[in-house]
Amino acid sequence: TRAALDWAAYHANFMIADPPPEGERSKLVPDTTNPFGGLVEKATLTGDVRLTPLTAEERAHPLAFAPTVEFLAAHKVEGADALGDVAAAVRGETWGQRGGAQIPPQLPTDLYVHDLGAGGPPELWLKIEFQPWFAATTFRDAPDQDGDGVPEIYGRIHAGTVPAAATLALGGYATKVLTPAGVKLWANQLSSYWYPSFNTDLIPPGATWPDDHTEADIKAELAGRSFAKPTFVLRGKPAGKAVYNIFIVGDDEAGAPATPVATAPTLKLAPSKPSATPRPVADAVAKELAAHGGTWPKWQAEVDPVVLSLRAREKTMGAAKALAGTDGFLFFRNSLDYVVGGDLSAQPAGKNPVPIIVEFQQMLASHGVDFLFVPVPTKAEIFPDKVDPALHTFVGKVVNPFERKLLAELAQQGVETVDLLPTLLEARARGDKRDEEPLYQRQDTHWTDRGLRLAADLVAARVKAYPWYAELAKHGHKLTTKPATFTRFGDLHSRLPDGQKKHFRPESLKAQQVVTVNGALYDDDADSPVVLLGDSFTGVYELTEAEHAGVSAHIARDVGYPVDLVMSYGGGPNVRQKLMRRGVEGLANKKLVIWMMTSRDLFNYWEDWSPLKVK
Repeated sequence: TRAALDWAAYHANFMIADPPPEGERSKLVPDTTNPFGGLVEKATLTGDVRLTPLTAEERAHPLAFAPTVEFLAAHKVEGADALGDVAAAVRGETWGQRGGAQIPPQLPTDLYVHDLGAGGPPELWLKIEFQPWFAATTFRDAPDQDGDGVPEIYGRIHAGTVPAAATLALGGYATKVLTPAGVKLWANQLSSYWYPSFNTDLIPPGATWPDDHTEADIKAELAGRSFAKPTFVLRGKPAGKAVYNIFIVGDDEAGAPATPVATAPTLKLAPSKPSATPRPVADAVAKELAAHGGTWPKWQAEVDPVVLSLRAREKTMGAAKALAGTDGFLFFRNSLDYVVGGDLSAQPAGKNPVPIIVEFQQMLASHGVDFLFVPVPTKAEIFPDKVDPALHTFVGKVVNPFERKLLAELAQQGVETVDLLPTLLEARARGDKRDEEPLYQRQDTHWTDRGLRLAADLVAARVKAYPWYAELAKHGHKLTTKPATFTRFGDLHSRLPDGQKKHFRPESLKAQQVVTVNGALYDDDADSPVVLLGDSFTGVYELTEAEHAGVSAHIARDVGYPVDLVMSYGGGPNVRQKLMRRGVEGLANKKLVIWMMTSRDLFNYWEDWSPLKVK
């Protein structure tokens, strides 16, 4: 069930734990006059779960608090806001410490539903885990009944705080059994949701884990232990070292391998030579530069108001990773850093993307494979006025000239790019029609259906211009679309300070799912001659939420042939390694690799841009 998967992911998972605050922490006498603002009843607080009215069966089936609240909120269930208030009260309780806490001293971790039978609506009980650093200074004698090394207390959420509708909705969340496709969807959503904080990605599962690609220190820590037939493998890197979560979903249909399906023979097109045409983008950028003083420093000076504004806004963020702009727009801190980061190719070795991109293009060319690099603009570049209304004069204009410089430098070394920025800026400058979605989701780092389809159209137009496309078109597939809708909190809502979260509601979004002439939903094809290599911008709408409606599906619809999607959440700079796990022989039937990734990772990417590992 969704509830069981969420609890497995969130319970006692040190990968997502907050680090202790810096500096000395004195021992304090806690003020327990009115803990948690009364939203958790003081008289019920206990360190012994056996002293609660929860039955053994109820204690055996807790719900992970954070994803439960997200689930209810995303489904617009009455009462989700109330549970959000409980979470804020628990996280914000400082027990009389001066100045509050930048890192919560305790967290609401588990939710229990206690059935009163005919006696009334169910009660909600909460498990509250103290942070180890806080317990060591303030609640030194707090019990650790569950033996996980972290002290905890239990308490009843104040009666009447949470409407009955929310409690009733928990039943379906906890009991509906997911299909294998539902489990896969959940895994992709989890990786995408956790990425901004924990740098998570799904690793292709093999017959066993660890495998040949697992780090040596991880294998040493496992001391020979292995896991057979993992359903999925989630790798994170929250603090400089790889951390793995291995999920084995039962041994029933959800975890069993799918029944093999007969497939058509792999399409083999006639050999051809790469035919890059980098000149058009180089000429366009040169023309832009001439219109802005002819030098990069002069152009940069023109956008100094943007730089100053974004830096000022970042100073107000504290440790938060998300910034609340205007009109319901949220922005990712890393995206703001990119806009003000300066010359991208002047970064030190390991952070400079140019040599790695050129190396990849040259390797592909040596195997007769064409290459396109497609950086995806950040939301702040398209909506600077939503970060700061004073920047309205920059709508439709380039606010980071050094992205243009990077494209020019790549062109000089023979790398062709599909330049999305001018089209997206033009679309924004025209203004949004009343019935149109914005180009990017308000509460998420990613684009909307409207934005991704503009990108797909541009990429597909270039694909159709290759000399080998005429042969591919002879094997074409007729693909159409059907509308879909979904509702979700974006990946930035949870990165806001607690006090700001309550001001936002789930966003309703549109999608266009791609379907075959028989009405079946489109699926990417690993044997396709066209590879789309990318990060979460290629995963959204395709592997999460609406599904079958992402940029790969719409490129396929435009060109009339499925594409091979190789995707890494947040791993755009190093997603090449996923492709090369197949070995160079995997390039034998490929004609084109399209590398699409968010522009923000061109600046100060959290890992180094790794040289290619080719078997």
